[in-house]
Amino acid sequence: MTKQLLEVNNLRISFHTYAGEVQAVRGVSFKVSEGECMAIVGESGSGKTVTSKAVLGLIEPPSGEVKATSSITFAGQEILNFSDRQWRNYRGKDAAMIFQDPMTSLNPTMKIGRQIMENILLHNKISRQEARQRTVELLQMVNIPNPEERLTQYPYEFSGGMRQRVVIAIALACKPRLMIADEPTTALDVTIQAQILQLLRNIQQQEHTAVIMITHDLGVVAGMADFISVMYAGRIVEQGSVIEIFNHPQHPYTSALLKAVPSLSQPNKAPLQIIPGTPPDMIAPPQGCGFASRCQYCMKICQQRDPAYTRLSDTHQAACWLHEAQARTAFGYQDVSEVFNHA
Repeated sequence: MTKQLLEVNNLRISFHTYAGEVQAVRGVSFKVSEGECMAIVGESGSGKTVTSKAVLGLIEPPSGEVKATSSITFAGQEILNFSDRQWRNYRGKDAAMIFQDPMTSLNPTMKIGRQIMENILLHNKISRQEARQRTVELLQMVNIPNPEERLTQYPYEFSGGMRQRVVIAIALACKPRLMIADEPTTALDVTIQAQILQLLRNIQQQEHTAVIMITHDLGVVAGMADFISVMYAGRIVEQGSVIEIFNHPQHPYTSALLKAVPSLSQPNKAPLQIIPGTPPDMIAPPQGCGFASRCQYCMKICQQRDPAYTRLSDTHQAACWLHEAQARTAFGYQDVSEVFNHA
């Protein structure tokens, strides 16, 4: 049995702007166990990155607000009540983040070795010589050749893939128990993407690190994650294991995402599947289901009330009115995935 490490419960986050209150995250809940990889997938603007930043305490007031009803516990401890000193000890040591663009997360005026050593010296009572040796070991771990020489180089002297490896090394500096990877392969070509993903898999297995993978690429999810949370309009609409989500999607949005992935079996010059419409305005989120305006199975109740979660197995749940008994009778199906397969 793996031990539960992180639990997010009813997380609600708003941003106060001149146009109004943007309800970026609306009641998100999930759990992550030690050594487990959970992926959060969804379109841009669905709330994935904002959710991950809340786990690291990076939502800054007064413009950003984590609602009082929200709860985030790490190793059984509520972290939303942390003092500034507790946040400093927690970030980098217990939880670390790999940001999307290494050029904006690395300081262009500082040598690579100093940037990695900074995190090590902050959280460990060791000498600079010991920190330097640990830095060399980290660069070797992330497969950067000639690490001794690379310590004295600047970020501009590294390729995109090498810079991303350095960002991973910084995240691993203090052996965190939780690592959040925010679109870590977005700006890389497919060959380097595969190398970075393999590196993350190896680190997860060797260090038994829990990983939250934030991505819109379902190909990344298939080979990396154990469980998937599908987000839309600030809410998780479906959760399940990789097999459950890919083989038996139970929400129209999940099904639409999977159909939008190009397939090698598609006929030549066949049009790509798209999801019509656009995500809702989160300053005035819809009263009912957030996906209702884009859903071909939309019913009247979908526009009036937000659906509750239907538990389909110990690991699988979805929030959709199609799971209600009346909808099953009206449409004449046993399993919701039957509807999607015949659409």
